[in-house]
Amino acid sequence: MGLRATRKISFYIVFAVLLAFITIFSFIHFERSVSRTVSESSTNFLKETAFLYAGTFQVKLNDQLFMLESQARYFQEIDMNDYNTVKATIMATKGVGEFKRIAVANTSGMTVNYDGQSSGNILMKDYFKKAMRGLAQISSNISIDEDGEPVLTLAVPIFQNEKVVGVITGTFSYSVLSNIFSVDTFGGQGYSIISDKDGLILIGTNSPNHLCFVENWFEFFKNNKALPVSELSSIYNEMQSNRTGIFEFSVGSASRIVVYTPVGVNDWYVLSTVTADYILSQEYKITRITIMLIVVMLFVFTCIMIFLSRILVQKARVEKDNSRYAINSENSQTLIFEYDFEKKLVEFTGNTDFVFGENIKQVPLTDFDKIEERIHESEKGLLDDLRDFIATGQTSYASELRLLSRSGDYVWYRLSGTVILDKENSPLKFIGNVVNVNAQVMHEQELKAQAETDLLSGLLNKIYMEKSVSKFISENKTSTFGAFYIIDLDNFKQVNDRLGHSFGDQAICDTANKLSLVFSEKDFIGRIGGDEFCVFLCIKNTVKNPHAIVEEKANTLKSILAEYYSNGETSVQVTPSIGISLFPEQATSFKDLFMRADYALYHVKNNGKNNFAIYDSTMKNAGESVYE
Repeated sequence: MGLRATRKISFYIVFAVLLAFITIFSFIHFERSVSRTVSESSTNFLKETAFLYAGTFQVKLNDQLFMLESQARYFQEIDMNDYNTVKATIMATKGVGEFKRIAVANTSGMTVNYDGQSSGNILMKDYFKKAMRGLAQISSNISIDEDGEPVLTLAVPIFQNEKVVGVITGTFSYSVLSNIFSVDTFGGQGYSIISDKDGLILIGTNSPNHLCFVENWFEFFKNNKALPVSELSSIYNEMQSNRTGIFEFSVGSASRIVVYTPVGVNDWYVLSTVTADYILSQEYKITRITIMLIVVMLFVFTCIMIFLSRILVQKARVEKDNSRYAINSENSQTLIFEYDFEKKLVEFTGNTDFVFGENIKQVPLTDFDKIEERIHESEKGLLDDLRDFIATGQTSYASELRLLSRSGDYVWYRLSGTVILDKENSPLKFIGNVVNVNAQVMHEQELKAQAETDLLSGLLNKIYMEKSVSKFISENKTSTFGAFYIIDLDNFKQVNDRLGHSFGDQAICDTANKLSLVFSEKDFIGRIGGDEFCVFLCIKNTVKNPHAIVEEKANTLKSILAEYYSNGETSVQVTPSIGISLFPEQATSFKDLFMRADYALYHVKNNGKNNFAIYDSTMKNAGESVYE
């Protein structure tokens, strides 16, 4: 063998050794990079999962606190010390949101719920004490209610004249709260729980593979020596300072990574965890694929490495999006669907069980009656509405409808979507979603029904009285003669002071009933606060001598509203003082009619009461109008 050949062989040997060294070095470096990327990606997603759960839980509780605050407004004008009035009010308003039970307590802590029953005395409860200081509260722990069920209590103060006069409370059942944390992540290897700063586990799933089968995870780690005492103490101190952190622990042969972050409610923390084996399994899969690629494609190793890196990043994003979608869809009850105009087929993404009572993946248009039969009678013809919408050439659609649930009740959903057009502007697909908005719609309907009337008298309240009269005036400026009455009950304060508020309430109700007898359905009757009422009398222009009718009504009121109230020992006579203004000759707006009638009322009050007066310009100095 010649020198040249020897040198050539030596060159190939050196090249092969160098290539092997580069390959091994590149493989080791790549393997470490992959492991680091997988670990960092999993850890970052674990942190995002903890933040997502914390945000979802906080938004859930804040939404329910808002509903309680709206409910508290019904008690702003009633006597909170009158048990019967409080009981009647809570039973009339009933409950809102997802609360198991709503109750109202006065300053002594005595409660009454919307079933008309007492829920006991909560005077010594911490959340009651804090709510009485004017702040909405969430109880710091899970307690057992009268049904023996674990519940979380929310409390909102009731204000009257900027003073706290009671507290309205709502209880969440443990099952509602735990549903937020019922979705496992990382292919079933990850989960989340809520605990307090001392490690007491409050909310989570009940799987024996989870930490939730113990009561306190600090004690669990300490007893099982899952973490050194110094590290456990450091974690405890960080949680006392409301910090976010991450740690790894081992029990037996199992290792887990845990991220903890404050919820923002009380002193609670969300703990999200995943098994270390999950991360190792991901690393093993990548390593095995890499070795096979190195053997087959040694000279394109660098390209393959970049390719795998991109696959890894994409895979992490897909897993992250899928886990996030699972969490959001379970808790928000949102269903995505797509209708193909050519195939005449509706396809659903996600579990349709919460909408239809069964999991449906696709429905041909010929079988759409399976869905339409669940629609409420008043919203039937959904297909016809959609056809009309598409025929107009519009692309964005939104409507609300009721669907029959598995429990036999109709639930409100919001249907919205967009039409995708082809190049010829013909409809190609309709992509949309269905969202459960039942709590919102029911609450809005309840508020609208109760916003128009005064709770005690059943008459129009001041706000809706003004809106109704103003609208009527604007539409009938030339065809109607009108009279605006303000009626004030003389000696009403003596009824409350000497006979009690129950007699005062009776006087208000009696007055409301008598006003309804004197005036017709076309007139507007309202209670504007306390013992003051107002009426707008509508008279057609064709009626002769309308002024005589105005005075006749006033005399009738003077007679019929005079009433004695007695408890058997003490008697008080209630009489009316009435101020009147005329439309349109004296005023053409609600405000001006109110002010002039109020001046006339002051004139009557200053001249012996128990009478009526029609406004004239000499009465402007009789007193100051209370119109606001």
